[in-house]
Amino acid sequence: MGKKLLFYIIGIAIACMGVTFIIKSQAGAGPQDVVLLVLAEKIGFTFGTWVILSQGVFLLVSAWILQKRPQIESVMTMIIWGVFVDFWGEFIFRDLTGWLHTPASEWTCFLIGVLLIGMGVGIYLTANLPAMPYDGLMIGLCEKFGINLMMSRTILEVIFIIIGVIIGGQIGVGTIVLVICIGTIIQFFNGLAHKIYTFSFR
Repeated sequence: MGKKLLFYIIGIAIACMGVTFIIKSQAGAGPQDVVLLVLAEKIGFTFGTWVILSQGVFLLVSAWILQKRPQIESVMTMIIWGVFVDFWGEFIFRDLTGWLHTPASEWTCFLIGVLLIGMGVGIYLTANLPAMPYDGLMIGLCEKFGINLMMSRTILEVIFIIIGVIIGGQIGVGTIVLVICIGTIIQFFNGLAHKIYTFSFR
């Protein structure tokens, strides 16, 4: 269990750092984050708080799709994720935007963020511990419709782009780039992390 927790915590920490880099880059947040940023701005609460609240919705939707009880164990993952997002965004990288003075620096920050999210999600899913309900929904779609992680993630991201546009979120070029790339990156790092986990801890 200790080995699983190592992959689990490290993966979440890396993924949340990636979310922060993307948001601070202002090149275009992830589709889900676009919606949450609008909610944080218009209603209040921190971005991390909205992450936790939104994951509660995904928890119920995922249970409905798979016709199973809600995976209550995922609540801890939701809280850890929300805390890490606010930790990186509100404290460690709070002033990161002030360092990004050129389009090149903004896009570099963005691309690093995309890589970190894909890497982090791929790593923490390897632990096979309760996933974020959003990722659980992604996996649920794979099981329900026989599609891979890349296709499942892309479907979810497109849905959130539509919602983001409807509620007035800022959809940037980076948002589209993220939709196209993130599923493939997650799938790649998940396979790599699984090999490392199996080789290191057998």
